[in-house]
Amino acid sequence: MAEWRSNIIRQTPGNKACVIFIHGFNGDQTATWASFPDLLCQNSAIDDWDILSFGYDTNLAPSSLGIWEGNPSIQTIADSLRTFARTSNASQYQALIFIAHSMGGLAVQRALLDEDAFAQKVDKVILFGTPSFGLVKAEVFQLPILNKLYHQVSDMGRTSVFITSLRSDWNERFGDFPPFGFLAVAGTKDVFVPRTASIAGFPENLCAVVPGNHLDIVKPGNVTDASVGVVINFIREDDAFRGYWGTASLALERREFQKVVDQLGPNRTKLDSHALVDLALALDGLGKRDEAMNVLTDAQPQGGDAMGVLAGRHKRNWIEERLDFEARSALDLYREAYVMAQGKGDAAQAYYHGINLAFLALVYEFDLAKAQDLAQQVLGHCAQAKRNELNEFPDDRMWRLATEGEANLILRHADRALCCYKSMLDGPPKPKPWQFTSTCHQAFCIADKLGDEKIVKSLFNLFTGGQP
Repeated sequence: MAEWRSNIIRQTPGNKACVIFIHGFNGDQTATWASFPDLLCQNSAIDDWDILSFGYDTNLAPSSLGIWEGNPSIQTIADSLRTFARTSNASQYQALIFIAHSMGGLAVQRALLDEDAFAQKVDKVILFGTPSFGLVKAEVFQLPILNKLYHQVSDMGRTSVFITSLRSDWNERFGDFPPFGFLAVAGTKDVFVPRTASIAGFPENLCAVVPGNHLDIVKPGNVTDASVGVVINFIREDDAFRGYWGTASLALERREFQKVVDQLGPNRTKLDSHALVDLALALDGLGKRDEAMNVLTDAQPQGGDAMGVLAGRHKRNWIEERLDFEARSALDLYREAYVMAQGKGDAAQAYYHGINLAFLALVYEFDLAKAQDLAQQVLGHCAQAKRNELNEFPDDRMWRLATEGEANLILRHADRALCCYKSMLDGPPKPKPWQFTSTCHQAFCIADKLGDEKIVKSLFNLFTGGQP
């Protein structure tokens, strides 16, 4: 009876994310990787990921073994990988990371192009020594008789139909900005798949080079080896405040953002203001802030909510780049939206815009008195919203508690601030990763500007559980 060639390295009930290893030509789901999967298990950054490996038939023997069997083509391997992802072995996972070696990376790329549902579940792809741009040495296998006998090698030829269509389809579909994390890794001593074949055609920011030959790079001996470090760093590169959220939670959130973009993006010109805000937040969550700001600019005339979110993008740009016009743009938008919210008697909108004005008064305008005056106003809006808490949506409660925390922080009421933040973290509802991270960043900026080391330590312990 035929079974999938897979090897479970770690599987924990309830996990919704999985790292899948895929070997290359003439490889094996276990032997190719040696201790690589076990070394990943030793790093707490991916404790919330299951780990397994996927295998397929491949060997140096001719593929024509009579009429009954033969090595599958790379396209067939890609098709079987997509099928495997829909079976009970992997269908429970909502986010996937693929770590592929050599020819296995070609199968992963083809599978990503061939099925939208498959690609939407993929959070990151890491290719080790994959001949994405084809191998010159495989050109000889384009000869008809060799092509028939060794079609896996033939497909890896630089001018093969498989490689040329793969690159054409990839450029058309993903270009230099795939909707998942992508990293192509070359080995310094890899002469079987030189860098011209593995990374030379990708943007530099999507590439890495590690010591070793074609086989060494996927057989690390210990946790300090370069290949392990590259993988861990790539998985956790945006894993802020790891004591509270793990990398799997962030990956699942990115998949949710991508679903929103896929659903709303095609109808952008027809969306109402609320949908435009959702689309912009999703784009921003995927790191596409410029595109998010364009969406919000279109939505701005439709209401204060869009104005506030657009102001938030300007504020973040100022924090990251320190460009004065970004801070001024944020201030103007928040101020206009704050006045609108007060005029409408919308307490929730008023405290949202008001606390951001207080934040900028402190960290940009260096006006503590103004910040504290605004913070006191904000607490009044929060109290009004709380009186109507029967009509308060769960997310509104979460944001109100975060706002009360910030306002009390600005007023130097540290104990009250910490109490509000703790209530926010405990829920219901518990904040999503992006909400949590946004709140953390703003709280630490305030505490830093106030120069209060004690409150900084207290916030650190609260938000991270005391873990570095």
